[in-house]
Amino acid sequence: MKVPLSKSERQLLCEVVENVDLAPETPGHFRLTVDAPYIAENAAPGQFIHILPSSESDLLRRPISIMGIDSDSGIVTVLYRVIGEGTRLISQAEAGDKLDIIGPLGNGFPIITDKPAVLFGGGVGIPPLAFLLKKLVDSGKGVSVRIILGAREPELIICLEDFSKIGLKPDIYVESGLAEAKKLFGDKALSVHEGLITCAFDELSDSETKSGAVVYACGPIPMLKAVAYKSLNLGLDCYVSLENKLACGLGACLGCSIPVKNDDGDIHYERVCREGPVFNASRVAFDKM
Repeated sequence: MKVPLSKSERQLLCEVVENVDLAPETPGHFRLTVDAPYIAENAAPGQFIHILPSSESDLLRRPISIMGIDSDSGIVTVLYRVIGEGTRLISQAEAGDKLDIIGPLGNGFPIITDKPAVLFGGGVGIPPLAFLLKKLVDSGKGVSVRIILGAREPELIICLEDFSKIGLKPDIYVESGLAEAKKLFGDKALSVHEGLITCAFDELSDSETKSGAVVYACGPIPMLKAVAYKSLNLGLDCYVSLENKLACGLGACLGCSIPVKNDDGDIHYERVCREGPVFNASRVAFDKM
């Protein structure tokens, strides 16, 4: 059954402006920009687009979070990692090619500007935080923002120049390769540490914890589970953007459903593509995933 698109979603043929291989700095990663005025006008941080690879043999779309928009020019930017056949095919797209894209899809991050914000990003969960950061900074409310990035190794830390252009440097945590990370990011980061990204909670200021900072997180499930646990134990609101395998991306196949807690503690299931990908962390039943 084909699910009709909502008024805020549209299937489009979008022209590729550029599709840049980011090696050798970040091998396996590409920055794709497309001319998509409708998406640029309607997208919110945390939403994603669904791209159909240009192949008759690959019929499944690939979900990629939106990294940035320019509503004036109609340009939409994503940053993705090649991890399978679908993203490999997308990486072959050249300027002038047309890509079949549905978007914007999903529910994004709430934009809360009366409290400090702490952004946690890991791996391919880092790019959408650039969109969120710009939205918070452009709100004109003077919201205090801290960015914390983590990865297994330095080459998986991405988007530093994008954060710098918006005016902020991140704190970086790597599980290995500290010396290399300091060499690569010393002038691009506030600090570089060895350890898990959750070690950053020990560095949060009293003003951030006592004033009830809002935590936003995007990355792999184990990281999100740990960030959510730390945040909720400190009494902080926490919003997580969940990764899951998507097929239709429109809510019909139910394949991306995750366990979510009701008010009474019972479990039901909601779709990452439709009710998410952003959820209030207090609702997610991480222990059931």
